[in-house]
Amino acid sequence: MISNDFAQTKNFVREPCDRRIDLWHSSLEVVEWRSLLVLLSNEERYRADKFAHERDTRRFVASHALLRLLLSQLIAIPASQLRLSVERDSKPALLEELRQPIHFSLARSEERVLIGFASRPLGVDIESFASSVDVEDFATVALADEEREALKAINPVDRHEAVLRCWTQKEAYLKAIGVGLSISPKTIEVSFAPGAPPGLKKASGSSNSASNWFVDVVVPDPGYIGAVAAHGVGWRVEMTRFARSFCRLS
Repeated sequence: MISNDFAQTKNFVREPCDRRIDLWHSSLEVVEWRSLLVLLSNEERYRADKFAHERDTRRFVASHALLRLLLSQLIAIPASQLRLSVERDSKPALLEELRQPIHFSLARSEERVLIGFASRPLGVDIESFASSVDVEDFATVALADEEREALKAINPVDRHEAVLRCWTQKEAYLKAIGVGLSISPKTIEVSFAPGAPPGLKKASGSSNSASNWFVDVVVPDPGYIGAVAAHGVGWRVEMTRFARSFCRLS
């Protein structure tokens, strides 16, 4: 049985509905993380064993266990029995037969995880402000021509945050369409200047395609920045912090 802390949150895990995106975020600083291994699939445990550092194994196990715990509340199937697709380079999905689809996305950075649920395809990303970024290299590799010009116009002291705002939005969108970095992030243009509303400006060079997507920036925890992308418009985002003690099993 899971801890009382988790049981108290189950009433807040709601079935996805049109126009609402549910975001959950949590710390990954879990002391008894090994107790969560029983919730994972054999494939997930195999992947966890491949990390060279225990820190990275812990973060992987805790984040995937949380995803399974949340999904189990949504569809009333024990977390350890959930069947998830695991094909390489494909977007994770539930293999259970559901009366309505549940789309989800997971991202982690340092000691935080961000998980999103929606009734339509979505993607999330999160980055730590402590992340080291070479702004010039980033501009060369990831920015379209107009974005590079926009970055030059930003005060140098604000460029690090601007780059993270830019990257999280692009990554969230690429995850939402299920391609990851198999296509160049230069083909995606977003709004990232300080004070400007975030959003997708062009997708594969088309502003019409971009208009069919919702992209927003979120702040899940101090020192972190995140983004969410979902197909369609008019979405509202509701964010919930998961108890740090979610992983205690009893």
